[in-house]
Amino acid sequence: MNVNCVAAAGKGKITLAIDTVGKFSIECPSHEVRVNVNQLDLAEGRQGRFRIETTDHIQWIADIQIPD
Repeated sequence: MNVNCVAAAGKGKITLAIDTVGKFSIECPSHEVRVNVNQLDLAEGRQGRFRIETTDHIQWIADIQIPD
């Protein structure tokens, strides 16, 4: 999972959660785009809902890769 984020002013944070796996947070500065790469090993066939929690002043993009 690749996550990029930047705050419009000041700094902020983005929290990414997968219901059946857990969650993690990333600090998002305003002076540069923060790039964060994480790998989550899921058991085969496991399902979960992906959720982003943040405020309106954070711009973000997430790229999730699922193996075949």
